[in-house]
Amino acid sequence: MKPTLLYTLLLCLLLTACRGAVTPPPRTAEEHYQEARVLFENRRYREAVAVLEIARATYESAETNRNATLLLADTHFAAEDYPEATTMYEIFLRQHPGDPDTPRALSQLGKSYYHQILAIDRDQTAARNTVVTFESLQRLYPDHPLAGEAPEYIRFGNQHLARHELYVGRFYYRTGELRAAIQRLRAIGKNYPDFTAMDQVNYYLGRAYLDNGHHALAVQTLETLLRDHPDSKLYSKAQRILRRKL
Repeated sequence: MKPTLLYTLLLCLLLTACRGAVTPPPRTAEEHYQEARVLFENRRYREAVAVLEIARATYESAETNRNATLLLADTHFAAEDYPEATTMYEIFLRQHPGDPDTPRALSQLGKSYYHQILAIDRDQTAARNTVVTFESLQRLYPDHPLAGEAPEYIRFGNQHLARHELYVGRFYYRTGELRAAIQRLRAIGKNYPDFTAMDQVNYYLGRAYLDNGHHALAVQTLETLLRDHPDSKLYSKAQRILRRKL
């Protein structure tokens, strides 16, 4: 083989090897976001979360970051990871005030809180946040279609909070902390006037008044039970208390 030909072949091999070693340019945030959308639509939520976190870390534009943040919140919600969804919806609302998607983000945030509501003997922060969030949606966007869902969630949250207060009031009554019981039970009627178990509230409040020496208030409270809740299971018990002890 002639030296010139050999040299040419070696040069071609060298150039080919060099081209193969070229590192491709890094993917853009927008490319990561678009990939995550496909993953989300195919319900591959864990993978979508990982890609969206890269997209947000690879900050390139406010619009892409905004889209990635909202999709990340939606992905956590779809995966039923409600604490993480809550965090991301809050970040979106804080970073993008007045955004056209604010009503939907508020609705989703409220639902994220709703899914974290605990039993009545546990902490009720999620229930309170559910009510506050949907009240904000209703107040700020009264004409938005999603505002129509707000009353149902507000009603549920308030009923749950009232049941919690009744649970605490009954606990104080059973443990002999009558002043604390009276305070908690009285507050239910003021804060949750539509509570569906006001017969129970009046019954235990009446007994707490009686045991604490407030006979007039006990009579008034138990008579309210008899007047407003004639079908209550506690009706006959309230009657017996009024007849025997007052």
